[in-house]
Amino acid sequence: MHINFFTFRPVQQVVELTLYTEKQEHTHPECVYKDECPEIWRRHPELAEVKNLFYSLINTDECKGKQYTAQINLNHQKQRRIAKHIISQQLYNHFRQTQIATFDKIDNVEVWVKKEQQSTTGCTEYLRFSLIPQYAIFSEGWELVVAFNGISTVYNKPLSALDLQTDRFKVVVGGEVVKYKNLTPNQKQQIDKAFPKINRELVSELHITEERFHNTEKYTTTYNHINNFVRQHLLTCEFQALFCLSGEMFNVPEERIGQVAKGANLLQFKNGKTGIDPYSCVFGSRPMDDFGIYQPSPKPQVKFFFIAQKSDVSVCQSLYSIFTQGYKPMVDTSTGEQRYVFPPLATCIKQPFSTDPNGSIYFSDLQNALSEIKTQLANKPLDPQTQYVAIYISPISRDAVNSTYYGLYFQIKELLLEKKITSQVIYKDRPNNQYFNYHLPNIATAILAKIGGIPWQLNSHTANKDLVIGVGAFLSEKVGERYVGSAFSFNPNGLFKNFDCCKANDLESIVAGIRKAIGHFVVDSETNPQRLIIHYYKTMSKREARPITQMLNTLGLKIPVLIVTINKTETSDIVMFDEKQQGYMPLSGTVLKIRNDDFLLYNNSRYKENEKRDMLFPVRIRLSKIDKRKGSDIPMSDAFELLNQVYQFSRMYWKSVKQQNLPITIKYPEMVAEIVPHFTEAELPQFGKNNLWFL
Repeated sequence: MHINFFTFRPVQQVVELTLYTEKQEHTHPECVYKDECPEIWRRHPELAEVKNLFYSLINTDECKGKQYTAQINLNHQKQRRIAKHIISQQLYNHFRQTQIATFDKIDNVEVWVKKEQQSTTGCTEYLRFSLIPQYAIFSEGWELVVAFNGISTVYNKPLSALDLQTDRFKVVVGGEVVKYKNLTPNQKQQIDKAFPKINRELVSELHITEERFHNTEKYTTTYNHINNFVRQHLLTCEFQALFCLSGEMFNVPEERIGQVAKGANLLQFKNGKTGIDPYSCVFGSRPMDDFGIYQPSPKPQVKFFFIAQKSDVSVCQSLYSIFTQGYKPMVDTSTGEQRYVFPPLATCIKQPFSTDPNGSIYFSDLQNALSEIKTQLANKPLDPQTQYVAIYISPISRDAVNSTYYGLYFQIKELLLEKKITSQVIYKDRPNNQYFNYHLPNIATAILAKIGGIPWQLNSHTANKDLVIGVGAFLSEKVGERYVGSAFSFNPNGLFKNFDCCKANDLESIVAGIRKAIGHFVVDSETNPQRLIIHYYKTMSKREARPITQMLNTLGLKIPVLIVTINKTETSDIVMFDEKQQGYMPLSGTVLKIRNDDFLLYNNSRYKENEKRDMLFPVRIRLSKIDKRKGSDIPMSDAFELLNQVYQFSRMYWKSVKQQNLPITIKYPEMVAEIVPHFTEAELPQFGKNNLWFL
């Protein structure tokens, strides 16, 4: 197997750097510490009490004070942090001459190359590539990670010719990419050559027709784009004059490649039957009497009702027919019997589709929707022993972010939760779509989960008394703050317990949620957890870890706390390609060990050689311990146990029957964190903490 690393050697081995004793106020220059350049501190006794010096590779005006000169050896072990900054800046400077170049959120150089064939009228599409220098991860020297980041679209009209209502977009100006809000006076001087980068809001506002297509060959596309970029832009005389770069991807040593436990992909369905594909086992070709859902709802009574605009009553009638009779009758050629492309909902979820006579709610128009729904809900008799499910027919598409009534979806969700009503949202045009039968299994699975049923369960039960907590986040541009779905607790078999939601900087609430989850665990299991495993959406800082340790000490729990950091999005910066597999995607469960605590997990549904499956990029996972008094390293057996758990938890996603590459410990909290900030008080009603209403 190959990985998108290319070995290189800087032509200039030593770089002279000017250092300063002070930095200008409100600036953020880089620092050099004593252990990185000890000879400067030896030569200059006046620096004895100085902890660090400052430098800037971009703007020396950020620094001030007395100057010193340092010789930075790009291969010196203690100077590699500085060397990486220097090499990144050299890469940026090189590409600024010929391409659009920028730095991403984590300071990696990103190069934009104009796509040869353009498909969106009035726009220009660019292929984006990240260039990430690193030292001796797989080889014995410098390596350049060349990552394909996808395609960005830029509008061909400049800002000077546009009257835009939104200000949440980026601008391409002067060969750089900057946020519109951060345009400098110098950049505004080029307003006739400043072009907006298209996002969802601008697509709506500018009425752009995007040519969207599902790329079923992601790995092949990525592999080809990377190799073409290397050949056309890195194996040039100009680039090789800076860096001697190999033209071949690095061959991964066999000892770095592993596999999750055998049978980790097995799921349990009806009567303990096992399988690996939820769709075929619950809704597909297998006989319904033989396979089916793992467990129906334990609720004694479930009632359904519709919420819709009066003009969409026909949509409700159509859905009622589908849910009670089935979707698209057809004749079975083998038996001659009539059956349906999708059976009645009750057959799938083992729960009667029982509705209240005249119990549905209809509103006249969008402007008065919330007040009318609120009034009708207040007059609707609700039996406390009954679980109600509202089928909301939304007149607003989820993509219509610029609509005046876009927030209605969130307001209705909140209103229903306050009444202890879970809900399923279906866009009004969807039932008329010819592909609606592909959505129905997802709808049925989500409804079953919302009424407390279990669509499927992990097959490999573990004897470990682990408490697994998931903390995922979502940054809302409209709200302007990052929220986390916190303390999503799960038992070792991946079954959801409870959760909460709060602002990302509210550590007190996050820790309180974890403490509450421990209390639930002790009551349910009649014992303390053996380990606390936290799936976290980013690297946990010491500031975030400290209150967790203090809380456990207060409870008298001296248990290991393991942090599993899981990238929220699929990883395409480091990708391993298996040339033996069709489309280059490695088999599901393949593990690449990057470092002792850093792994790639290939979490897809390709279980057989060259099997044609959805192309999913790997998930990058970092492992760490909060209490490092017994050593910071996690034994490899424990590491693979944690990776195995992530792999299995991704198979417990009940919003869809399709395989996900992220575990529900991160996916579910993120979904909650996307919705709750739009609620009136930005808080989650109590009922919403114990129900999967967000699926």
